[in-house]
Amino acid sequence: MNNTRGRWAVAIIVWLGLLSGCTAADNENSFVGYVEGEYIYISSPQVGLITSMALVEGDSVQAGDVLFELDKDLETLQYEEAIAHTAQARAQASNLSTGARPAEIASLQARLEEAVAQLNLAQSEFDRKFPLVEQGIIAESDGDALKANLERAKAGVKAAREAISVAELPGRDALKASAEATIASSKAAVEQIEWRLGKRSVRSRVSGRVEMIFRREGEFATVGTPVLAILPPENVKIRFFLPQDRVSGIQIGSVVQVKADGMAESVSATISFIAKEAEFTPPVIYSTDARQKLVFMVEARLGTPQSFRPGLPVDIVLSAGPPSK
Repeated sequence: MNNTRGRWAVAIIVWLGLLSGCTAADNENSFVGYVEGEYIYISSPQVGLITSMALVEGDSVQAGDVLFELDKDLETLQYEEAIAHTAQARAQASNLSTGARPAEIASLQARLEEAVAQLNLAQSEFDRKFPLVEQGIIAESDGDALKANLERAKAGVKAAREAISVAELPGRDALKASAEATIASSKAAVEQIEWRLGKRSVRSRVSGRVEMIFRREGEFATVGTPVLAILPPENVKIRFFLPQDRVSGIQIGSVVQVKADGMAESVSATISFIAKEAEFTPPVIYSTDARQKLVFMVEARLGTPQSFRPGLPVDIVLSAGPPSK
């Protein structure tokens, strides 16, 4: 019973027992209650197919134990891709730290020689034909073309020489910084994929007993949807109801005695919660008699909860008698 309807039902049952005088031990300090469990619902942090789950209801788990595993095919491919990108980034950074290779320098030298040959040809054409332009034998537009061709050839030689000079130098500081940033980004991507791969194996953060399994191997897990429920021993508590004239006689930290059917001796429990509002009120106008029918929910924590199971009915005996009037 973990909802309001269940609490009302229990309150009514307990109140009927009080009205009929049938308490746990036919004593004004004895009350009927039940064991309540606060379950830890374990869900998947990622979407995926459950590929492994060796647990069954009733198994005990410890904090850190693997509860179930999700498929890792996509994440494995992404991890390999991230590793390759990191290697590529490191190679590019290493390449920037040195000049061009000898073969690349030789290729640029050949381009320079070609540019020099083009310049010599353009200079020869200019020297041979431009005097004819000055004499008016050749049109001035042809002379302009000769000048442009010569300038273009000179620029080609200059560009080829500068390309060789640049190739012989290591990479610029800005390029090196960019390469280092690329390496850092690639490493972060690898760490992110490693984190995601780790989350494909879902581990327990608490120790306890597996009470319910909602998704099993071969089923699909979604984010936020419980896959199983674990009940830690410390989350087992006793819940019972007291009439309004008895609530003032207890407080947080008070000790009560709890006993279930079949137990030779009762065990101690410490009150941890007292409701501030009535859990059950009859639909009548308040009067002196009506006040006697109000009950308040009380919860107590067990020192040794191993022998108690949620839903088990128990008898509770208050250590102190009713308050004096």
